[in-house]
Amino acid sequence: MSTRKSIINQGESFLVKFLERAVTFFFSVILLLTILLVTLRYLFNSSIMGGNEMMDYLFIYTTSLGAAVSVCKKEHIRIAFFVDKLPQALRQFIDVVNYLLVAGINLVIAYLSFSWIQTVGNAESPVMRIPMWMIEVSVPLGCLFVVLFCLTGILNVYWDRTERRQ
Repeated sequence: MSTRKSIINQGESFLVKFLERAVTFFFSVILLLTILLVTLRYLFNSSIMGGNEMMDYLFIYTTSLGAAVSVCKKEHIRIAFFVDKLPQALRQFIDVVNYLLVAGINLVIAYLSFSWIQTVGNAESPVMRIPMWMIEVSVPLGCLFVVLFCLTGILNVYWDRTERRQ
């Protein structure tokens, strides 16, 4: 394995572990908030101000970051029944096209989301008074992670192909 491939794969592995831990932490907080809010509501007729809003925002981040992790692990929407029956070279070509399409869509979404955030990001959330751009930035952030993982996926396909030739 080449040094470049090793460094890039180590960086990708570190980033995926970080994102997985962040998503796991956010899901844990969502679970705890849900249990706490239900308990408070039905047993004590009380609530935590901003609890539901916080759960919504954490769910937005878990969706955005989780999508990037799923692309890295090749667990995004994929129907591999026919592709797996193709010859290796054609399968690699389809993988590269798949990565390019996913990266292209995410680049467009990231690009368009910046103007969207500039337009509506100055508002504050109704209860917690958090600037909405802090929540909305999860969209381009997740998209840019997806693009990064698509690029590393393309590089890995290329390196695997060159290693087989040698």
